[in-house]
Amino acid sequence: MLKRDHQLVLPTQARAPGFRVELRGTTFRLIATGAWTVAEVADLDKALKRLRVPIPPSPDFTGEMDIAGIAEIDTAGAWLLQRTARAWQKGGLRTHYAGATESFRILIEEVHKRGAAKRPEIDKVAPLQQLVDDTTKAVTSVWQDAVQLTAFLGEVTAAFLRLFRQPWRFRTTSFFHHLDHAGLRALPIIALICFLIGAVVMQQGVVQLRPFGAEPFAVNMVAILALREVGILLTAIMVAGRSGSAFTAEIGSMKMREEIDAMRTLGIDPMDTLVLPRVLALVVALPLLTFLGDIMALAGGGVMAFGVLGIDMGTYIDKLHEAVDFQHFMAGMIKAPFAAIIIGLVGCLEGLRVEGSAESLGSHVTSAVVKAIFLVIILDAVFAMFLSGIGV
Repeated sequence: MLKRDHQLVLPTQARAPGFRVELRGTTFRLIATGAWTVAEVADLDKALKRLRVPIPPSPDFTGEMDIAGIAEIDTAGAWLLQRTARAWQKGGLRTHYAGATESFRILIEEVHKRGAAKRPEIDKVAPLQQLVDDTTKAVTSVWQDAVQLTAFLGEVTAAFLRLFRQPWRFRTTSFFHHLDHAGLRALPIIALICFLIGAVVMQQGVVQLRPFGAEPFAVNMVAILALREVGILLTAIMVAGRSGSAFTAEIGSMKMREEIDAMRTLGIDPMDTLVLPRVLALVVALPLLTFLGDIMALAGGGVMAFGVLGIDMGTYIDKLHEAVDFQHFMAGMIKAPFAAIIIGLVGCLEGLRVEGSAESLGSHVTSAVVKAIFLVIILDAVFAMFLSGIGV
């Protein structure tokens, strides 16, 4: 914002924007006064839009913008003056400025030059071409993500194998820190979610089987679903949304502040310091959380069975023994380490891909959660088909 130099203006007048018009001879004058700044631009805009030039356009008449009375002006005010001047000139009234200081003149000329610049044309793409481009971009992105994730898995594997030759590289404190955050602190929410889902599955199973007189088989359904699918899937999804996003946010924030570059400069390998402790912590924590999720899902089913079917706890446990065996339990537990590796790899990789902006950080955190959950579900489906195919 520019202020007029060497001019004494009372404060109440300086903040009173406005203008008046007059016809002096063959000159139609707009006499601007006060402050033409963004704070007053709304009122000025309304008044200027109502302004009409009450003279016929002819070569004998000219327009004049007298801005000697302006105390303050910024880009918004200069743009309003330029817009009014252009409107007069389009109507056939040649217009010039009067009373402008050097700084006011430079600002007005710059606004005029920028306003007269040709705007770039936006290329319009046909809908079919846009669909093809979006599809190609999505397929290419999936392929690039697969290649990067595979390469990142190789780097993590190499870092893990180095631990056998150089065990002092292992960050014990960092490992237990992430084991606490990703495992111990996730116990309440995972226990609650699995308990509620087990109760819901039991209630819906009873409702659907009641017309066939097979309500007791709802216990079999809950037991098998909880051990083979529900426990691991719910736990992995919760961990992906909770810990996977946290990994991306933590590493991404360090990437934005160039802390990772500083670590490399000091000879500290970010793979050993940041990635490996997180991945190993998840590999240890997720099977334990899955076991807890299985137990809580069965407990939720037992509570609902007692409330809906009137089955006491002893009878419920006996039915569980009849319905499931050890292979059902292992069919769910065997997926947990693989799901943990996927969540850890995706979360850390997306964090390392963050660029230097908050928007990039948010985008990669969202991407980490979506990709991790998607890959976990794909992994669960592959294992389910494979185990079913071999009769487990």
